[in-house]
Amino acid sequence: MNRSWTARPPLSSRIDRITFCLVLPESAGNIGSAARALKNMGFSRLALVSPADPRGEESIRMAYRSREVLDEAGLFPDLSAALSETEWVIGISGRKRTGAGVESIETLAPEIWERAGHQKITLLFGPEGTGLSNEALSRCHRTAFIPTGPRFSSLNLAQAVLLVAAALHRASSLPPSPSSDPNGRPAPGIASVAETESFFHEMERTLEEIGFLKPHAKKKTIRRLREILMRAEVDSEEVKLLRAMFRQMLWTAERKDKNSKM
Repeated sequence: MNRSWTARPPLSSRIDRITFCLVLPESAGNIGSAARALKNMGFSRLALVSPADPRGEESIRMAYRSREVLDEAGLFPDLSAALSETEWVIGISGRKRTGAGVESIETLAPEIWERAGHQKITLLFGPEGTGLSNEALSRCHRTAFIPTGPRFSSLNLAQAVLLVAAALHRASSLPPSPSSDPNGRPAPGIASVAETESFFHEMERTLEEIGFLKPHAKKKTIRRLREILMRAEVDSEEVKLLRAMFRQMLWTAERKDKNSKM
């Protein structure tokens, strides 16, 4: 046995590394129902971003025999605060999105469960009326959808939480995938969300300074660049390299501007 490998983390450790985050939930009843859904499937980590009455009478009533999940839920003023300590972010979206990084939760659940052995993971759910915004989705490494019948695909927020939690519960009983280390050796770590967010702010400032961002397309361009880099799942050293490159670009642009004025 290779002694550099670690023991495969126990079930409870993986569960503790998976957080279900409701972004701007509008219904107190849905918050309570989501807490109950998590407990049904063995999960307990709930995060709420600017929620409506998270521990009011309706929430408590709907969180039947799940009050502890509700009471221990993290309350955050914005998405940046909610994601500050996570490492891998999955956006749950009902939109008909195609392309790289978009998969069924049934397909993605086994990978989420495997990664939870060594990474802090957050699953994002959007408001009842609109779902996750484009800005929120641009903060996600992957996007997952919940398979539904073709005639009516709209799901209640608490239903969505239950179905995603159920998919992960099923994945927890699967054997390790052939591509994963059977003894639980951690995969190379990716940069934390805090690291990448700091870099993205610096990237945007640099691209503005050098005139790359056009006013009419700025938001879309930044969003697409973020999506590309999030899908790439860069590690900390790669973030440092990218940061150094953009700083050099900014320094060169400022030097040229200074010389042109002499």
